[in-house]
Parts: sequence; structure tokens; C-alpha cells
Amino acid sequence: MAEDHRLLAERKRKRQELLSLGVNPYPHDYKPSHTTAAVHEQYGTLELQQEIGDVVTVAGRLTRLARMGRIYFGDIQDERGKVQISFEYRHLSPIEQEVVKRLDTGDMVGVKGNIFRTKRGELTVKAVHLDLLAKTLAPLPDKWAGLQDEELRYRNRSLDLVMHPEIRERFRQRSVVIRTLRNVLDTHGFLEVETPLLQPVYGGATARPFETHVHALGGQRVFLSISPELYLKRLMPAFFEGVYTVCKNFRNEGIDKTHNPEFTMMECYKAWFDYQDMMRLTEEIYAQVLRATRGSTRVEYQGTTLDFTPPWPRVAMLDAIREGCAIPAGDLNEQQLRAVLQKGELPSDFYVKGIPFDDIHRWSWGEMVQTLFAYFIEPQLTQPVFIIDHPKESTPLCKGHRSDARLIERFEPFAYGVELANAYTELNDPVVQRELLEAQARAGKERGEAYHLVDHAFCDAVDLGIPPMGGLGIGVDRMVMFATNAASIKDVIFFPLMRSQDYS
Repeated sequence: MAEDHRLLAERKRKRQELLSLGVNPYPHDYKPSHTTAAVHEQYGTLELQQEIGDVVTVAGRLTRLARMGRIYFGDIQDERGKVQISFEYRHLSPIEQEVVKRLDTGDMVGVKGNIFRTKRGELTVKAVHLDLLAKTLAPLPDKWAGLQDEELRYRNRSLDLVMHPEIRERFRQRSVVIRTLRNVLDTHGFLEVETPLLQPVYGGATARPFETHVHALGGQRVFLSISPELYLKRLMPAFFEGVYTVCKNFRNEGIDKTHNPEFTMMECYKAWFDYQDMMRLTEEIYAQVLRATRGSTRVEYQGTTLDFTPPWPRVAMLDAIREGCAIPAGDLNEQQLRAVLQKGELPSDFYVKGIPFDDIHRWSWGEMVQTLFAYFIEPQLTQPVFIIDHPKESTPLCKGHRSDARLIERFEPFAYGVELANAYTELNDPVVQRELLEAQARAGKERGEAYHLVDHAFCDAVDLGIPPMGGLGIGVDRMVMFATNAASIKDVIFFPLMRSQDYS
């Protein structure tokens, strides 16, 4: 800590000396003629010790500066790479010489000069002018030790990006993922729209929301969006045939390798589609994204080869439970499920919708199905697979299954034990929809949950008439994880939420 203070004081002293000499250490602009990548691309064919008269200007961070006899050598790094610079101190102007005396690694500089290749083969800008563009106060970490502490990397993403080119590349790939995702949907005729993040009644998922108040409306309570679903569906009576949004959602729940309280998702709805159509769309999106980022639908993820090539297997949730839990043939009635759960290894403090495991007799058939799947089956799903036909208790927003009244036409795809998306054949019966939402609100109130409210504006929109349609929500951050081989969701979010630090 004392060393950090000493280095800070030293750099502040140099900054003040430059100001006293009339040098502005923070000029308003600078116009480089080339990026470092462009220098290498344009002049990469130069032979050893060949020099040409072309003059270029490059700008970036000074990551190395060393003296060899009368010549200084250094490296300038920008967004796309780095290039070596060289100059002779005596050839610089008097004011540039004063600047060089006060340079530190990490400073932003601009260099103008000729291009040559050294006898060691290094393409180099031979400087005739040197400009200081930003005098830095914070020293860079040791070149070899780097920035190893994972928590420090997440907290200080700016420094993480400076030190690790591969992290910068990961976030460039994130942009490719989102651009590709949009291109697929645009090609299919979807219209991109925006939905509010502040909502007077939240819905579209089962999650604890973040709550705040609007002072301009007399302290009216509002919630940060947990899902754009209900607002997107409110557009469908206007006969937009397909709509989508890429947006932030907020859920006041757990934080782990695949969950962050603030996350990005894509959600879309398409008239005349059902969940079978949405499965095909999901496969296409993932295939296009992985080809754009990894060059193939067959990728390595955390040491495991995953094959996302369409079509993916479709497995009914009940069939997955039968096989995974070794249940004898039967219809998986309540008695069978309860017996399997009681023989299982669920922890004593395990809850389903607020009901403890000790009160398993109060769990519905659908709640037991979901519990068995989530606890025993989901972690074992390695290769991409659609788990289809969920119990009706899992959501009040999905159309009932065409051949089994216990189920709904819902699917979730999984890979490497991670849920990738969620989709339905959407419920569009206004009477049934209102009844189910009211029942959900009553059940939440009975459990002491103040958050389950009926969105009457949404119900009114369904009353106007919504066409048969399918809906799909894809977790964008998780998609980026697979596209970049990232182990944690924090690796693909620029600024993940972290526990507050005490700076007092």
C-alpha cells in the first residue's frame, strides 16, 4: 500500500512538472493515420532492416520503454494490437525531450515517424515526433504476474481489459453474438421493439423483483423488469406478426456462475408459430451464433465437446425423469413421485414455492415433477437437448398440451447442465388467462408473497384478441458463455454486480 502511494505521488509530481513546462498532458484530440493492426497489414512485407519513406502516426498506451545506447525502444498498444516504436533522444525537440524524461509505462502517447524493420525482424515506427496524450496516475500490474485475482479483475474491469487482450476479444465476440442474433430475427421478419424497464406491475416470470418508487408520481411503487414478456404480448393484438427485444432484466435472487441480478435476454413472439416452430428457431439462432464466433456448431466448452448442430433431440420431461430416476413403467402419478422424492437425497431445507421438503405431502403433482427434474436430471444434461412438455403448474402463460391435460406446450433447451432458453405455445384464451393469473396471485398471497399481482392491462390486451403464436426467451449472457468458452457469467458481463467495498 505504501508503494502504491509512493508511485501515485511520483506520477502526480511528473504531471505537475509537465504543466509547469507548458505541456498539456491531456490534449483535446489526436488524429492517428493508422491503427497498429493497419501498420502490420500495410507494411508487413518489409524485409529485415528495410526502411521506407512513408510517414505514419499511431497512438495508444505505452506498455514498454527501454534505452539501448543512444536509441529508445518501446511498444504502443491500441485496441487491435501493438507496434514497436523507436527514437533517438537527441533528435527530439527540447520540449519532447522533457516529456520523455517524465514518461511512464501506461501513459497514452502518439508517435509520428517512418516505418522500418529491425535486424531482429520487428516492424517499427521510427519516431520523429512524440506527443503525450494522457499522463496516467495508476501503474500497470507486473507484466509477468499480471492481474491474477479473479475478484479484482471483475471489480476493476478497466484494468482487466488493459492487461488481457483475450478478455477484450471476448467482449468483441459478445457484440458479434448480439448482432448475429438480431440478424436471424430480422431475416425471419421480426420487428425489434423496446419495452419498459420500470413497470407498475411486473410479470412474465416467477422471480423476486427489485422495487423502487417514482417521486414524480407521488411515490408510486414500480418494479424493475424481470421479463419483457407481458409488454411484448400487448403488442400482438395490433397484428405485428413478430416482435422481439434485446433488453436488461433484473431479478433479486441468487448469484452464481450462471446467474447475475442484472442480465441481458432476447425475447420474441411470432404469430402462427407454436413451440415446435420455436425449437427450430432456437436451433438456428445458436447455430448461426456459433458459426459466427467459433466457426462451427461443434465447439469445445470447458474441456467438453458440445455439438449444437441442428436438429437437437426432443425429450419429454416425464421421459427424462423415468430414465434418469430409474422409475418403472407407469404414468408417474403422485404416489410414485412422492415415493421417489422421499427416497432421494434432497437436503432437509429444500423448498418448492415456499413449501419445505418436510411438507412434501402438500406439493402438487407438477411441483414434484419439476423438483425431480431440476435436482436430479438437469445437471446431467451435457449435449444440447430440448426438454419439452412441462407440467401445467410451471407457468400460467402457456397453452395446454394437445394430448395430456397435465402438461403444457413448453420447452427449455439445456447444454452442459445449463438452461439456454424458455419457450411456449402461448396461451391466448382471455378467460383462462385471467383465471390463471388470478389463481397465481391468490396462491402467492397465501404464502405471504406480496409480489404476485395481476397485470390487468395485459389481460385487457388479451381480451382484444391475440393470434395463435409462439414465444421464446434466450439468455444472451449464457449464449455468450458458450460462444467464448467462458466458465462464469461474470466473464461475459463488463461490470457484474459485486459486494460493496468499504473505501472509508
